[in-house]
Amino acid sequence: MLPAIAFSATMLVYSSSSAQSLTPAEKTQVNQMIEELHQKLHGSSATNNSRAVSTLQAILKSPKATSQYYMACIKELQFDAVGKRESEWREWRERNEDRLKSTEHVAALQYQAKFLLLTLAVALEGDEAAGVKKVMPLLIDYYDDLTRDFDKLEGHRRILITPALESVFADRLKLTLTMPPLEKWIDAPLPISAVYDGVILPHFRKEKNHPALQAAWDKRIVHESKTLEVAGRGGALGLPVDLPAGIPEDIARRFGLDGRDSKREQQREDTRQKKISGEDFRKDRLPVLHWGKNRDALLYGPNAASSLQTLGRIIRENLAHSEAPNWLKELKSLAAGGPNAESDNPTANKP
Repeated sequence: MLPAIAFSATMLVYSSSSAQSLTPAEKTQVNQMIEELHQKLHGSSATNNSRAVSTLQAILKSPKATSQYYMACIKELQFDAVGKRESEWREWRERNEDRLKSTEHVAALQYQAKFLLLTLAVALEGDEAAGVKKVMPLLIDYYDDLTRDFDKLEGHRRILITPALESVFADRLKLTLTMPPLEKWIDAPLPISAVYDGVILPHFRKEKNHPALQAAWDKRIVHESKTLEVAGRGGALGLPVDLPAGIPEDIARRFGLDGRDSKREQQREDTRQKKISGEDFRKDRLPVLHWGKNRDALLYGPNAASSLQTLGRIIRENLAHSEAPNWLKELKSLAAGGPNAESDNPTANKP
């Protein structure tokens, strides 16, 4: 949209200030030149992005193809581009080839390339929300596969913490120059909790799709339990402090919740990964996830009374939990601001 607006603005300035001094033939010639430049500039971006999709699809056909392309990226970007000798490249390759061609390293590279492909799919859709909706089933499948293989990636997970657009794949494909910017999509596949907080759950909340939202919470619980790694936010276990990102403002107002603190908290969130034990997950993290799931059931589901009872049971069963006081405070707000609460507008609920 922005390139089109800029192009139109250029034509407007041209027509108002310069048209008087040009003959009809000259005007036609200038217009053709501008159109040609526009097509070359923006058409080349589309061509590059389309070529990148084809390249990534090709290198994902086999571990060997992934490894070969990765080595070609390293050679081009870190040796040829900076003027290093061929002998230096051969020496480096011989010293590192076994490690870089290991099954675990190549598997991590494939997950990085797959995530970059998903990122491209979102960006190329034009509308980011439409792109997220389109890739959502593939994104959840991606995390099913990643968490299944997670233990095999020990020692190479840093690859999956690296932003996809900072990978050697994106660098060689020049995607930072041609990809449109994304506002809400996450930068990297890990940590998983950041993906759910930033993309997956907000998507289903926006659609107000209660069954899909609850299913997404179930997936999150499974995925986090398999990885035992969460984003660093707030406390030592990354426990959420305020209303999570992705709750629409109309829903927050309806239940008397203030999303401003959560927005500030989201801005402060870092992307550190914190490894926790299975016991810590069961005692500390799992109740947090159950709380989030049932809070969303209250906000978007059909049975508010049942959801409030479930939230109360979570507090009752976890009285020693560090978040219990915050949960009780939130429960009071949710109960007081529910859908049957009196509106600020005295005529709002009248027919």
